[in-house]
Amino acid sequence: MRKYLFLYLLISFACSAVAQRKPKPTIVDLIRSDRAEGVRIKGEDVIKVYQGMFKQEGTTLTSDSAYYYQARNSFDAFGNVHINQGDTLNVYGDKLYYNGNTHVALVTDNVRMVDRDATLTTNYLTYNTATRIGTYTGGGKLVNKDNTLVSKNGYYFANSRDAYFRYDVVLTTVDAIIKTDTLRYNSGSRISYFYGPTKILGKDKDTLYTERGNYNTITEQAFFSKNNLYSSGSKSLKGDSLFYDRLKGYGRAVKRVTFNDNEQKVTIKGDLGTFYKAEEKCVVTENPYAIIITEQRDSTKSDSATVQPADIKAKKDNTKVVSKVPPVKAKLKPVTTNSTAKATDAAAKTDTAAVPPPPKVKRDTIYWGADTLETRIMTYKSLRELQEKMRQAGIRDTSLKDTGKVVVKRKPIPLSTAKNLIQPPPADFKMDMSFLRPNYFGKPKPVDTLQKKKQAMARAAADSAKKKAAPAKPKIIKTDSVYLANKLNLSDTARIRVMSAHHNAKIFKSDLQAKSDSMFYSYADSTMRCFVNPMFWTQGSQISGDTIYLQLKNKKLDNMNVFPNAFTVNIEGTDSTNFNQVAGKRMRGFFVENKFQRLFVDGNAETIYYNRDSLKNVTELLRTISSRIRVNFKDNSATDVTWYTKVDERGIPIKKAKEDEKILKGFIWKPKDRPASKEVITSPAVRKKAAQARKVASKPAKPTGKPGAKPGQKPSASKPAATTVPAAGDSTKMSPQAGGIAPALKDSSKVKPVADTLKKAAPVDTTKKKP
Repeated sequence: MRKYLFLYLLISFACSAVAQRKPKPTIVDLIRSDRAEGVRIKGEDVIKVYQGMFKQEGTTLTSDSAYYYQARNSFDAFGNVHINQGDTLNVYGDKLYYNGNTHVALVTDNVRMVDRDATLTTNYLTYNTATRIGTYTGGGKLVNKDNTLVSKNGYYFANSRDAYFRYDVVLTTVDAIIKTDTLRYNSGSRISYFYGPTKILGKDKDTLYTERGNYNTITEQAFFSKNNLYSSGSKSLKGDSLFYDRLKGYGRAVKRVTFNDNEQKVTIKGDLGTFYKAEEKCVVTENPYAIIITEQRDSTKSDSATVQPADIKAKKDNTKVVSKVPPVKAKLKPVTTNSTAKATDAAAKTDTAAVPPPPKVKRDTIYWGADTLETRIMTYKSLRELQEKMRQAGIRDTSLKDTGKVVVKRKPIPLSTAKNLIQPPPADFKMDMSFLRPNYFGKPKPVDTLQKKKQAMARAAADSAKKKAAPAKPKIIKTDSVYLANKLNLSDTARIRVMSAHHNAKIFKSDLQAKSDSMFYSYADSTMRCFVNPMFWTQGSQISGDTIYLQLKNKKLDNMNVFPNAFTVNIEGTDSTNFNQVAGKRMRGFFVENKFQRLFVDGNAETIYYNRDSLKNVTELLRTISSRIRVNFKDNSATDVTWYTKVDERGIPIKKAKEDEKILKGFIWKPKDRPASKEVITSPAVRKKAAQARKVASKPAKPTGKPGAKPGQKPSASKPAATTVPAAGDSTKMSPQAGGIAPALKDSSKVKPVADTLKKAAPVDTTKKKP
């Protein structure tokens, strides 16, 4: 296909050039020579010309010697051949055959074609003086200022200064080397056009690959439109259309964009990507999502499967390992019978079966999507400064009222302009101090300073003696092991990749889903930080709070930190009407094999737990308040709960429990926000529907009454009053005082089993309890 495309472009360009100037059968004139003589060669009259000059129209041809065939209107020239057209084009060589009827010149041996600042060198050149087209097929080189181009075949058009090159084409510039099989180069604009597989190698070891595009060697800007790929070290960026400015280090990819970092094992996809080389930053918009691979087995530790069975037995028995097969002397040849061969094969099979197979590493994928995804490389010092800014941005000034408006702090009023200011008395004014009466009870007794010094020295000597007698006890600082964190011992110049997601950020994993407004992930500590209404779902639990940290260890989920206003909702089995709830100031959860195992709650810890009988029917509602709680989970349910310090417990029979007593303050249950599948993140069509649903939900509800109706007016009897039903799964539109929770719990008994509920994301409607 590329061959036909190239031939089509070449033929069309040649036809246009021929159409502009058709060759005319004019006579080649010999206008000057030092000496000439007529001879007859093979029955044909020939003129030998020495130091002659021929001319046809505007073309001048000179050489040291020539055979002039006047009847054929052609000649052969030898030595210092020179063809000149105008002031710009010159062709040099050692031999020349020129046909004046076709205007074709065949120049061989040390050929040079010079057109302004472009020089073409080859050993065989066909040049048409009428169309001004030069062709070579035996290899050639074009030099244009700082650019050098080498190829097997070449076609040069002097009128447009375009050159087409085929087969093993190599263009060398100051900052890059371009390798391709089909290329068009304009020596005037110094722009290269590619029509086949092309690779551009930069001096900074970055590579550009394309199969169609162009590259400006002056501005070093490239644009590619087919099978494009940019790679720099372990990073790569590709898309349907790719633009890159090498001087500015700026790249832009459009449609089916993929950014990949093999070193950090992260992949970001989308429809519009921007790359900044100086900052090593990539921003992807238009349906972006990231892919992070996790593992369920720690592949970084040594594997016991690499140890041989004999070694294992030796370690257990603490004995030396003795080889089963005795050494065979070189002089003796072992005699092998059928029985011994069978025994040897059986022993080999037994030994092979004894070796445990290599462990299988089960990999899982985390899909991470948002409106905008950004990844970059920064130093550890810059990362700490960025995290400190993020921490300070999340601190609210509680002294200011939250009115929804921007609060401007007033400057303090200067003392000189303050109203109702009591002026201090003048400096020369003496106040009456007699009322103090310092000697009212008589003069104080004289102080014996010497005695005080002796007493102080005696006390100091006694204290030192006690310290010497008793050994000093080490100072123990008690720290809660639940909140211990590994400190990073990295230098300030350590390079770390970070990723951030802005607006409508979501995570989908086979056993974990999450959503928040923004997320930040650092490869330094493998921690995902979620801000602004974050929410996580794992197994049958929903976890929410103001800020959530999720940390990975050895490519596996390790722990979760929720603060402040942490809240957990858990459902057991298919019961979607009774929610186990845990609330507190701070939560710390831990995972084992990527499964939620235990949870710690600190600070005003409150729980609601439903006791069940052997048939798993709810019998009692248990409400507790304590300083700390520990909850263990197994198989999608809480197995046991432990309360610590100042426990206040109250059990309520389920039949006597009120609706307000079934929820804690700040209760929220939003299964509709839970990503049901990876298509919610990766599929543009599904994401578009979700965005439209968010727009519809954000619009204010239309009034149901008639226009002009007075407040409090009852609707007419003919038309029943419209009732407002909250959207399914939205727990923020109901209040227990209005009786909204009772219908919700009543309707939730008709909900499908929990497995279907999590997939379709359409379970119970519940509400926050008002304080």
